[in-house]
Amino acid sequence: MPTLATIVFSNSLILGRIITHLDQKALAQLCLVGKQTWQLAVLRLWDRPVLRTIEQFERFSRTVGTALPFELRNYQRYGDLPRELDLSMLARRWDKLGYDLLAPVFKHCLRMYDIDMNLCQALHSDQFERLFADNPHIGKSLGYLNISETFFSATSIVSVLNMLPKLRYLLVSETETDDSVLETISQSLPNLISLQIDRCELVSDVGIKVLADGCPDLKCLTAKECWGILDTELVDKINAGNGWEDLDDSQDYDSYGHSNSEDNEDEGEGEDDANDFILEYLEEFSMASNLPGFHVQRNR
Repeated sequence: MPTLATIVFSNSLILGRIITHLDQKALAQLCLVGKQTWQLAVLRLWDRPVLRTIEQFERFSRTVGTALPFELRNYQRYGDLPRELDLSMLARRWDKLGYDLLAPVFKHCLRMYDIDMNLCQALHSDQFERLFADNPHIGKSLGYLNISETFFSATSIVSVLNMLPKLRYLLVSETETDDSVLETISQSLPNLISLQIDRCELVSDVGIKVLADGCPDLKCLTAKECWGILDTELVDKINAGNGWEDLDDSQDYDSYGHSNSEDNEDEGEGEDDANDFILEYLEEFSMASNLPGFHVQRNR
């Protein structure tokens, strides 16, 4: 009579449902069991990488260009797997996270629709533009972008927004955003439904009016402490009747229908250890082919 373990591991449907309840460390360990469990666990593990330290990001940046060891749908590299790049919890991103670390991620992560670069102040305006200009695939899928509390010039922000026609959510609070940025939004972002421009002191009534006239689908606009906006009724007009609460950095909402609050909850004290575990494993795996149960060649 087959054991329970045999039944579970022979049924991909059952195993797949179990995997949805596993934490990061369990998923990382499951990747080491064998081909079948790797194929199921690696998708969830890499969908939204949790990166808390610069050392973790360095390993992540080195790994995204590595070829996958087995056939996995139409994916070729680890960089094909992430859908989100959330840097909002990355310590020292304000002075340690520069272009050289970000460039491989933008190059190899081909299906990202959510990028949070809040407080990435070590990145210069020209480098910010290059990340998107050199990787046009980003603009084909990106629906959410947060560049709040960065030092990018209004000219650079305009240049990047012109490359992101599918953007739906944009957060540019405490940046050099001015009326030229709002004009670009009204002309180039037809799908935008939510915009946050809190404490953007260069924005004026002129830009808000252009925004209201050019973005009929815009449902949520927050413009707190924007002292250049004198006619607050313009902001109220955009928000009228949308039924949404003010958007802030901690709100659990999602651009594409999945819950940030459920999947991004802390996994406990061992979460950082789990991230180190899987990233160290992947880095070693990309350099050596003698790990038990794995082979570098891509086989079915």
